[in-house]
Amino acid sequence: MGDDAGRIENYLDQAVPDRESCLVISPRAVKRLTGGAPLAASTAAFLLTKFARTIVHGLRPRVYDSALVAALSGGRLQSIGTLSGSHSSYEIANDSRDICGPFAGVSFGPANPFNDGILAGERSGSAVKALISIEGRPFLASIAENGAEVLFIAGEDTADVGAQVGEAPLDAYFSRFVPQAMALRHAAADECWRPARPFATVTIDDPLLRETYGFIHFETLLELAKWHNFHAAIAFIPHNFRRDSPRIVRMFRENPERLSICFHGNDHTGAEFASRDPAQLNALLRIAEDRMRLHQNLTGIPCDRVMVFPQGRFSIEAMKALQAHNFRAAANTTEHPAGGPDRLTIGELAQPAVLRYGNFPLFLRRALDKTGSQDIAFNVFFGKPVLIVEHHDDFRHPETLAEIADRINRVAPDVRWSNLASAVGNAVLTRQTAEGEYQVRAYASAVRISNDSNVIRQYAIEWNGACDMETMESVLAGRRPCADFETDGDVLRLPAKLEPGASQEFSVIHSDGQPSVASLGLKWNARAFVRRRLSEFRDNYLSKNDRLLEAAKAFQRRALKI
Repeated sequence: MGDDAGRIENYLDQAVPDRESCLVISPRAVKRLTGGAPLAASTAAFLLTKFARTIVHGLRPRVYDSALVAALSGGRLQSIGTLSGSHSSYEIANDSRDICGPFAGVSFGPANPFNDGILAGERSGSAVKALISIEGRPFLASIAENGAEVLFIAGEDTADVGAQVGEAPLDAYFSRFVPQAMALRHAAADECWRPARPFATVTIDDPLLRETYGFIHFETLLELAKWHNFHAAIAFIPHNFRRDSPRIVRMFRENPERLSICFHGNDHTGAEFASRDPAQLNALLRIAEDRMRLHQNLTGIPCDRVMVFPQGRFSIEAMKALQAHNFRAAANTTEHPAGGPDRLTIGELAQPAVLRYGNFPLFLRRALDKTGSQDIAFNVFFGKPVLIVEHHDDFRHPETLAEIADRINRVAPDVRWSNLASAVGNAVLTRQTAEGEYQVRAYASAVRISNDSNVIRQYAIEWNGACDMETMESVLAGRRPCADFETDGDVLRLPAKLEPGASQEFSVIHSDGQPSVASLGLKWNARAFVRRRLSEFRDNYLSKNDRLLEAAKAFQRRALKI
């Protein structure tokens, strides 16, 4: 082993001249390097002086792995144990925010007994800091001493970011992905992609702007928003553009920090945006835009150019049409288009938005009952806006809305509640290069960059696969065209300089060269009118009687075949 130890040390001494580097190792890799021999004590000491940070992962409950942990922890940790049961939970330490970020203080489960282990060794009075624990023992632990830090992850496997997980709960892959991401981000510091300030929005689908709609009472909603500090965005159906209450319109105008509206389809007919006909989709969007333009002229309420799809159903062609009409993004509960069985990958879920559908950003929403503290923390950690979806019948128990708002505010104390346009426009990732430039990865077609420092900053903004280069027409800084952008494949890059305290919106403008039809037709309009009135009758009256509601739904399905 002596010769092997010297060879390893000599190689690393020449290959890694900078002590601020990070070493990522696993027992299996070390075993190959040493020819199966244990890591020498001298080599372990050398590694701690050579690297400012070391990440040890892939730990299994085996003798070799335990010996490696003991060597790199100075004997403070001795072995890797297995879980005693199948109902254990992850407990993230309250004082771990520097590494675990918004997960600090969160507990959830169950843990994965087939992958997760626990580190056994010293407890009280030790230099070992338990960041994530299972059954009271460290799963993710750190030891910092003499300017060096070692992070231990007691998980056997690391997830493939290309693995499809779709709507699987976070605990199904948490320990194979998130602790590793925490460790790497901590080690890379400012040179790692990091999210900007977190944003959140509660979206409520369907209601007209009237005093009440179903179980919603708008005055109560506003009071809840003020008392529990949240923002409610109404997914507004353009069909209803002439049917507002002046009193509620005034309420929205006077409280833009708490109330806003965005697009919710056009007529909200059955799967209207699941169509694959570009001409029909363009007609739907043209009519919806005209209606909301008139609505803003009548009410003074702007409508965010973010689309929430009716029934959560959409097609890839609809995403392309939205981009051609210069919408900022889509926000949806369903993660895939109609007829698309493919589930999203871990890597896609760990991005602020999904970009696989027509190069147009899809931001995902969650229902109240599917949003735990761990889900909020996951969104905030990876830069995804926290978007909650509700319908009028959720207001049978308005305290649940208050509870979810309070939970978001606890997990992310610095969260900013806003309308959907601001939430998606601020969903960017940033990192600082060694030369001091700030790189920005944008997702929505219009993003806002803010320089919160007291010095001039140089930015490089990029849309990486988030826009269709064939239809891209121009890039704007505010309303001013930018001529110094460049494109490379499906990547668009734009340099920008911001003065201290300055904030600027940058947007990509596309041309609409797609075909359209002049009208959706009398039959469509008649069906849309009947559907809307039946839906409102259901929400306002029948929804308060379960037996009548079910009978009405059955009649609606038979009568309209929707």
